[in-house]
Amino acid sequence: MNADEPFFIGWDADVPRPLQRFVLMAAAAIVIAMPLLALALGRATDAGAGDIVGDAAIMGILELKPYPLVRAAPDVAHPAGRALMLAGEGKYGVDASAMAFAGQPVEARGLLVKRGDLDMLLVAPDGVVRAAAPTAAPAPAPVQLGTWRVSGEICDGKCNAGVMRPGRGLAHKACASLCVSGGVPAVFVATAPVAGASFLLLADKDGGPPPQAMFDLAAIPVSLEGQIERRGDLAVFRVDWSRARAL
Repeated sequence: MNADEPFFIGWDADVPRPLQRFVLMAAAAIVIAMPLLALALGRATDAGAGDIVGDAAIMGILELKPYPLVRAAPDVAHPAGRALMLAGEGKYGVDASAMAFAGQPVEARGLLVKRGDLDMLLVAPDGVVRAAAPTAAPAPAPVQLGTWRVSGEICDGKCNAGVMRPGRGLAHKACASLCVSGGVPAVFVATAPVAGASFLLLADKDGGPPPQAMFDLAAIPVSLEGQIERRGDLAVFRVDWSRARAL
């Protein structure tokens, strides 16, 4: 070793000047780099492109499978009819009191959240009430779109619509599992549109809610296979969960 080269001695309070400059430069680089890294990671994470639209009310027939939703008759804005998913307050689905109106005309009132073609109404416990009578023709029958194998991510429809940010990805896995297990409708975010739909409401192959085994697959890339049907402007994915796999 060259005797003129600086040498650090742990018990010596005097740090050689060249090493002082190096330590100061390294510390300054870390201080500058960390905020830039945080900004880059933040932009790389899906921070949610959904929107809380505001208070809304919709008239239609209340359906319970795979999750509670209101199916309204066609209108100018929704020529194929409209199917609006329902969720409750917090990380829960619709209050059980609404179930008594299954198959009947109702008026659902709540906070509308929207992301692309995903519409959800967040209702209070008394937000779904029986309507006096149907105000329009019944909603059209579901249209079968065949068997599909689709890759994407399982999310809860409430947070993914913009209530929570980020509403998808590993950062949201714990929240998604809590919401779905609490009865919030589970949706499938496809990597590419399926029959024009980017979001599909998830169901079991018999049309009921997905099994609990689905929760472990939330917020990670997965491949699902099953029948897809369209109810108004909503696509429903009736999945054969025995074929579901992580990618």
